[in-house]
Amino acid sequence: MDIMFPDYNDTLLNIIGGIRKNYGYPFKFQTNLDIFNKKYNNIIIMILDGLGTNILKNNLDENSFLRSIYYKSCHSIYPSTTTAATTSIKSGLTPIESGWTGWENYIEEIDKNVMLFSGRDYYTEEYTNVSGYSLMPFKMFYDDMDVLGYSIEPDFTKYDNKFEDLLSKSLGLLNKHNKQIQYIYYTEPDSIMHEFGSYSQEAKNICNHLDKLLKDYSNKLPNDTLLIISADHGHTNVEPIKLYEYKEIMDMLKRAPSNEGRCLTFKIKNGLNKEFEEAFNSSFGNIYKLYKTEDAIELGFFGTKNDIRHPRIKDFLADYIAVAIDKYYFEYKQGDGFIFKSHHAGITKDEIEIPLLIVRR
Repeated sequence: MDIMFPDYNDTLLNIIGGIRKNYGYPFKFQTNLDIFNKKYNNIIIMILDGLGTNILKNNLDENSFLRSIYYKSCHSIYPSTTTAATTSIKSGLTPIESGWTGWENYIEEIDKNVMLFSGRDYYTEEYTNVSGYSLMPFKMFYDDMDVLGYSIEPDFTKYDNKFEDLLSKSLGLLNKHNKQIQYIYYTEPDSIMHEFGSYSQEAKNICNHLDKLLKDYSNKLPNDTLLIISADHGHTNVEPIKLYEYKEIMDMLKRAPSNEGRCLTFKIKNGLNKEFEEAFNSSFGNIYKLYKTEDAIELGFFGTKNDIRHPRIKDFLADYIAVAIDKYYFEYKQGDGFIFKSHHAGITKDEIEIPLLIVRR
């Protein structure tokens, strides 16, 4: 599989920099892209979960609306997963700054692995009374700006959220106020692809549904509006490996692995680092790349070298990070009945490369 390493000179953080510059505000991540060809009153950055460049080009016809507004591709925030990427886009912080590095992470004070979005114990699914929002709060990237800002997302307490409702809310706000920024996030096509696969008929159907809705939505945008549509990450078809069955490796760990099945972190018992490296690479060296955590940070996986590390990074990223470079993902919780057909958080091109789609009014 084609490998694409993270590059923080070419992510949606650079687009956030362009948005801030549009309104006269500084930002450390800059862009010279001609997306911002003039000053706009209204800018919308819309994230369609999982709509990587490969998904766009394989699940939609050439004459589709979304492919017709394709501008270029850039790199996902790494890890190429929703928890890390959407938090970076919303906050303007890299994962190493925000602390949001994956789906679930080890919280030392309660000695549990907690799913950051929900606050549930990853292994028991019981509520822990802590979450990423309480442990690592952040502000939206526009909070310090003299511009109206809106975050438009599904109601995650409900099962059936319609994209049409988000688009209707967006248009209502645009018609009500002049000069504003909107961040819009929707959960598809990600969840469909997890269940059925990257290029399944179900994935093609949802992509075409989104395409149709967005064509109609874009035609209703008021003048002086810039719409930027992108994704938090891409997707690739996968097969599971039951890591918990590899007793030699599991017995070397101080605690359960954490983070993501395709970007997994390990805390090693004292004195067993060399043995762990040898055992891991012997079993998985051809499908995962194992990094010492400090090496991965120095290589720029989670942000830039000059970023100030969040205090929880040491616990979250532990001693080693295994990054997927092939079609497999680690199933590391026994009894997890869901089998992913497609996944993300590795460093294949299909997971890292995301499109920039542009509409100007």
